[in-house]
Amino acid sequence: MKSIKYQTPNAGSPWSKPRIYHLGFSTCHLILVLAWVLRLYQLEADSLWGDEIFTATQSPLLVPELLRWTAGDIHPPGYYLLVGRLADWSGWAHLPASALADWLWRFPSAVMGTLAVAVTYRLGTDLLGRRVGLVGALLLAVSPVAIQYSQEARMHGLFLLGAALSTWTLARALARPDRWGWWLAYALTTALSLYTVYLAFVVLAAQGAWVLKSQITYRKSQIINHKSPISNLQSPLLGWLASVAFAFVLYLPWWPTLLGIVNRRLAIDDADTGIGSPLVFLVKGIHSLGPGPGWAAWLFLGLWAIGLLSVIVRGDIALALFAGLWLVLPLALPFVFRDPRALHLRYVFLLPVYLLFVAQGALVLVVGGWGLIAGSQGIRESENRESGRRTAFFPASPLSRFPDSRTTKFLYTAVLLGVALVSALFLPGYYQRAKPDWREVGAYLAVHTVPGDVIVTGPLFDVGRYLDYYYDGPAELLPPAFLVASLPNRVESMRASGGRVWAVTRFRPATVAAVQSLQFPGVTVSEPTLPIYESDVLETAMVDLMQQAVAAAPKWAAEMSAEGVMTPDPLVARAAAYLFLGDVYRVAGHVSEAVAAYEAMVTDHPASAGGYVTLAEAYEAAGQPEAAVRAYQRAVALNPTWQGSGAEEAESLADAGHWTEAAAAYRAFVR
Repeated sequence: MKSIKYQTPNAGSPWSKPRIYHLGFSTCHLILVLAWVLRLYQLEADSLWGDEIFTATQSPLLVPELLRWTAGDIHPPGYYLLVGRLADWSGWAHLPASALADWLWRFPSAVMGTLAVAVTYRLGTDLLGRRVGLVGALLLAVSPVAIQYSQEARMHGLFLLGAALSTWTLARALARPDRWGWWLAYALTTALSLYTVYLAFVVLAAQGAWVLKSQITYRKSQIINHKSPISNLQSPLLGWLASVAFAFVLYLPWWPTLLGIVNRRLAIDDADTGIGSPLVFLVKGIHSLGPGPGWAAWLFLGLWAIGLLSVIVRGDIALALFAGLWLVLPLALPFVFRDPRALHLRYVFLLPVYLLFVAQGALVLVVGGWGLIAGSQGIRESENRESGRRTAFFPASPLSRFPDSRTTKFLYTAVLLGVALVSALFLPGYYQRAKPDWREVGAYLAVHTVPGDVIVTGPLFDVGRYLDYYYDGPAELLPPAFLVASLPNRVESMRASGGRVWAVTRFRPATVAAVQSLQFPGVTVSEPTLPIYESDVLETAMVDLMQQAVAAAPKWAAEMSAEGVMTPDPLVARAAAYLFLGDVYRVAGHVSEAVAAYEAMVTDHPASAGGYVTLAEAYEAAGQPEAAVRAYQRAVALNPTWQGSGAEEAESLADAGHWTEAAAAYRAFVR
């Protein structure tokens, strides 16, 4: 194979030596093609899921309105602004919901995910050598987790790319601290990450520890070798601080929103609202990095640990510290903020650095273990010559002494393909997941419903949101309680128009003579075969349907998790069903039954401030003002935005035993 050479512009720099790429150059391109194909494959196969629908409906908003909406969201506006403007300018923002529109909304993520593979190769080549870069890039290319988030119309693909880019530009800036261009690139990519996901601050912290330790190590080496220390203008610490300062300046418009979010989370005073057992959460976190749950995840973690230890043994403590914090900080942060949303475990941004160290560990085993790792000082020379640079910030990988015999090349190829095969084993399971087919459900309902029909939406994971996006027919979409509340005024008009009551649920309801159950992937449509216009019969049917939802919720959540479609919390799913059941009881006038349902709801989901407000209002309706006050107090403790003078006044009334007045005072400011 013909070598490819190019000359850097600055002939006086050590970087001006010809940089030679043999197998790595063409192999990298093959890996990128593979990544691109895997990310485009079946891109439109599934309907958009809930948060993707947010992207499709909210990102095309006018910028001022979009910024107001994202200020109350859990993510900054960067992704929405980027994709929303692109969708608006390209025209797909105005397309009706369809397979084509779904493909277009996901396409930017596929591009970002593929670019992240290319950046991972360059990052790995700079830090640990070309072979590690290639293996790490291949692992990311075939990672089911990375492919999943590269096929979602969400910000996680952009954050994956931003985290990899900021780390690579930082590595380049550390290698050439006197080149302001790399520091500027690092500042811009850091700002991009900060505007994409708030966890970018954790990435920044790990990078800061890397810079600080690198600076300390380098200065110590200068003192030991009796050399003049680097000038302030060449100080990587100074360059990093200046870059971060510039990134923070670019982030100025969003600082008030961020500080408000942090204050609200820290103000929550109940440890029970957190994420549960640290050990259980950490195990789930490791599994979420892939390539699959169980043995494969632990195999990769073991290789990561070997790779980390090999870097420590070779003396690059700064890089090892960075790699350790890169993984540990994001997994530890949820315990600080006690945020149940951490259960989503969207840690795909960790993969570039994590998989590079997995690759390092795998190749260390191939080249002969610890004896080679701890070799002589000459261990660091050849890889630096190959990459065209020599710098104290990046000691060469011990793999630089990797022999070039046919046997070792064969072993290298075998380990490259072997670790990739471990990930590839889980790819069929990812592509074969049976996700709910909301497009088909919406299309069926649009054809078979008529004016006057009502479609009741079930409680399990936002059925109404999906149908509202994909259904474009004449029927009215209503939660069960809304239907029951409107029955006295609705029945006669339905009778006159021949309207029927449909139901769409994520579980299969019990067989009823007047209803035909149609099963779609992940969704059941209950189509009425006989019209029913008796209010008491319809009310009883809605109560029964919601009781079935309560019973079905834990099993449904377990099935979704087992199939890899989503990871809903069984208790939270059942709490949602209890909420719908309580609402039906309440509007039907069965107050005591409503209170019992709401009590079960907050037992299953004690972190819901809104749930306690709903329970408090039910207590008031049942004539239990003291119980209502206790529930309101619980809601205020969970939602810091309600804390203040109003809460203090209500608390004083409660302390005085004026329960009715205290309940009214709480009700006045919690809605």
